[in-house]
Amino acid sequence: MKLQMDTWDLGGAFGELQDVTPLSPPQTQHHQIYSFPTQSGTGHLQRICLRQGMEINWIDAELNNPVTMDVGVHYPHLEISYTMSGKGCWETSGQDFEISAGVSSLIYIRGAKMHAELSHNERVHHMELRIDLRHFNTVLPELDRLTANPVYCRQTAGSPQIPIIVEQMKRCPYNGSLQKLYLEGKALELLAFHLDGTDKEETSQQVKSKLTAEDIQCLHEAKDILSRTWKQPPSLLGLARLTGLNDYKLKLGFKELFGTTVFGYVRSLRMNEARYILEQGKANVSETAIMVGYHNVSHFASLFRKTFGYNPSEFGKLASAVALSQQKNPHIVSR
Repeated sequence: MKLQMDTWDLGGAFGELQDVTPLSPPQTQHHQIYSFPTQSGTGHLQRICLRQGMEINWIDAELNNPVTMDVGVHYPHLEISYTMSGKGCWETSGQDFEISAGVSSLIYIRGAKMHAELSHNERVHHMELRIDLRHFNTVLPELDRLTANPVYCRQTAGSPQIPIIVEQMKRCPYNGSLQKLYLEGKALELLAFHLDGTDKEETSQQVKSKLTAEDIQCLHEAKDILSRTWKQPPSLLGLARLTGLNDYKLKLGFKELFGTTVFGYVRSLRMNEARYILEQGKANVSETAIMVGYHNVSHFASLFRKTFGYNPSEFGKLASAVALSQQKNPHIVSR
């Protein structure tokens, strides 16, 4: 299932629930629940507007099929997400990130496009705190640093504090105006925790990464695992656990050692396999996309074109023409 949007509208994104505005103005109903249509899956989306420019979204669903979203984010959008269960990935401006249980993300996007995919292999239980910075008047130097560029994302895994705050928000003991007051306080606490982490990250990045021999061995093991499981690779957190690395060292070390991200390496394996399938004429473009792990054919075609410089449909026709030529002229050898 593919969804196209011009604004970061979560209510409109998941299952095309309803055409709602990106952030509810204060005079509208502040607490809304949307059910998933049967063709998308079962479950619901709960939206709570805390104040103008700030809302919380809770997603709890079992998807029948993978869901793909293409979103254009035009206003300065700040988001903190945390995944209790579920799996997927998203990308923007050439950067790849994961959606995985136990992973929290601090995201800033303005004037950029985002592509996201949610897997249907397990139940999706996910929280997003969304802030429209046009309505956020608090002066924070820490915020200025991450809004300097159109896209910023910092992911945190294994933190004991984040799931506690998220669980407190989920189990809010109040209703009405007290609920909004309590949740806004917790939302700001969650924001403070993440912004404090950006300071620590900036300090740590000033020291160049040094990989030990053991680290390098673990990273090669990670690469081998991905080479075997690229159709259904483990999450970054899962891969880190399999190789005995923490997620930060895995991401940093993999890029340093192999010159590409974990997601980038998996994508290259998928694209090479897709090219081979099309070259051999074993399947058409739609079938090939599914065979290499992409349920969104247009997204697959875009990645293929970005990787090889031409459309997969063009490559399939070229391969067929070459094969036909070789049948007519057996002495011609393709190189």
